[in-house]
Amino acid sequence: MVPRVIRIVLAGLLASLLAPALATAAPQISVTASCTYDGGRFAVVGTGFAPNARILLQIMPSADPSAGDPLANREATVDANGFLDAVTFDVPPTGSTTPVARSVRVLPGAASSAAPAPLATAPLRSVARSVRVSSERRLSPGTVQRWRLTGLPEGTPLYAHYRRARRTVAVRSIGQASDPCGRLDFTLPVIPRAASGRGTVELWMTADRTFRRPLKGVYVHRRLRVARSTRGARVRAGALKSRLVPLNPLLQSPVTNYMTAYESRIGVVGLTFRGARGSTVEFLERIADRLVPLGTALAKPGEEFTRLAEATTWSCERTERRFVAVATRPEGGLLKGTYSVHTPSCAARFELTSPRPAQPGDVARIRIADGWGIGAIAPTLCVTPPRRQRTCRATRLGPGVTALRRRLRLFTRGDWIVQLRVRDRGVRRAVISVGNGAGTLPVPPTVLATGDSTMQGIEAFLGDELGDAASVVSDVRLGTGISRTGQPGLPDEGNPLALQWGLLAMQQTAQLQPSATVVSVGAGELFPMIVPGGAKVTCCDAPWEAEYSRRVRLMMQTYTRGGLARALWLTIPQPRNDIRRASVLAVNRAIVDAVTGLAGATVLRMDLVFSPDGYSEVIHYRGRDIDVRDPDGVHVNVAGTAIAARIVADALRAGTSSAPPAASTRSLSKYQPPRGG
Repeated sequence: MVPRVIRIVLAGLLASLLAPALATAAPQISVTASCTYDGGRFAVVGTGFAPNARILLQIMPSADPSAGDPLANREATVDANGFLDAVTFDVPPTGSTTPVARSVRVLPGAASSAAPAPLATAPLRSVARSVRVSSERRLSPGTVQRWRLTGLPEGTPLYAHYRRARRTVAVRSIGQASDPCGRLDFTLPVIPRAASGRGTVELWMTADRTFRRPLKGVYVHRRLRVARSTRGARVRAGALKSRLVPLNPLLQSPVTNYMTAYESRIGVVGLTFRGARGSTVEFLERIADRLVPLGTALAKPGEEFTRLAEATTWSCERTERRFVAVATRPEGGLLKGTYSVHTPSCAARFELTSPRPAQPGDVARIRIADGWGIGAIAPTLCVTPPRRQRTCRATRLGPGVTALRRRLRLFTRGDWIVQLRVRDRGVRRAVISVGNGAGTLPVPPTVLATGDSTMQGIEAFLGDELGDAASVVSDVRLGTGISRTGQPGLPDEGNPLALQWGLLAMQQTAQLQPSATVVSVGAGELFPMIVPGGAKVTCCDAPWEAEYSRRVRLMMQTYTRGGLARALWLTIPQPRNDIRRASVLAVNRAIVDAVTGLAGATVLRMDLVFSPDGYSEVIHYRGRDIDVRDPDGVHVNVAGTAIAARIVADALRAGTSSAPPAASTRSLSKYQPPRGG
């Protein structure tokens, strides 16, 4: 069964999740770019300000917002709801090829010589785009040089093309920029063996596997001249030329608005843009260094969100998807949003069914079904008869075609292996036992992935991690919380419209009977609860925490099904917002308490993975610094969900908790991710 995945929601829904607390929330600002570049622009947005207030935004020269003189000032007016629309700045130059820590602060009123205490602050990272290469002295064709590129658009792949006489003679895959500031470190031979010989060689680095001259895209270029082809030849390297950001102005402009991707149906991605103000929104997908149009949409009068349903389909070729939405303000100026999402690979896309035990001479009917329901793909069907070599032939499901059948004559006894492959990777396998009894592979166990928006993306990666070993079923309930049901009994008579998580757990286990359930819920727990006996408790004191723990433990007992299944409960990484942080800390303590002494239940401490020392945008994971947090300051981004899914998958495969021994106590000792891989 194909997992129901990518129920991705707008990071901007932070406001709706915090609706009860907005009136008392302290002002907050955030920079809409994880890294800014010399010569570029960025935007600052905010919330929680006094309605219609005049404020002053300042760019400060260091990470300490109270130190030094401002590098730039900009006055702005907050709207009637306390929101600060995007205020754009030119990036003050750094001249540095390594990131420089700066900060943004907001002061009340206009500039003055004696600045009052800031209303809000946010970190800012700036760097100059650059291409650096190790020593160019005494180069020979076999010399290996170290390169560092800074400022590539995140996710842009890079290929090295060596060309002679306008023909490509060697190609090397370099990798892609995943660093927050677009840094990519790699090594390359000055001239590879395939391109050796006297004469001129051109080295082009572009975003395309097949060379095409980059008129507007990313590139690095230099000419190399080999003086002679004999042993001891020397190479003269020409001047480096580069363009690390495409010329497309839509890619160079700063992000000003929120957008998101959502699941309109399995196999299809819908897109949403917030705050178009009656303007037509154009939706695009960024593939390498180019933008591919997907369509346009116009919101109905009075609606805040503009949606393009079924904007594009899932893809076997690209699972990391990057989307852009742009609109023009009625008064002029560009509105822009970006969003990245991980869609499932083809590992669980297809169903392959074959007959049960057959006899020699029978004709087996093999059924191939596209669980995504979109077709337009050509998988390969391979058959290996007993004691013979494998034979393969191409099949094709046209656009919209979701299933096909193939006939197979079983002419000899033994186990016939049938495999479905997509791009040289096996995705489904079955065994037909001819004259030997049962032969089909067992149905994999069901793993339920459920929770609020903090489960988004994790279930997609989890399906990829587990592959055929399990069928991952996603049931994400956005904007919900365990504390939102006021009454301790079921049904919730005091709040009949709220989702009752205790009742939902019973329904899920009765319908799916999962072998394991993975739960992540607790990002928006700010609501009072009614305890047994009728008293009301408010967040986030000890009685509230105890009631939350009681409800979580009841759900854990439901999901473990009396010892027949396992329950893995994820704690919540600390958020950036102080008000939300208090509730998240209380929720995490309650979860850890709830699991104590409960067989089959495990707590995986995601708070210690992503925020061991408090909120952080970057963590050090398996030898690399990785940007793991979403701009909303609450959720983890695509990289973060991938890390979380891998930890969950390791725990499921091991049959024991990946959490440290202290995870069942209130200890906040740092979590060490599993080694390997």
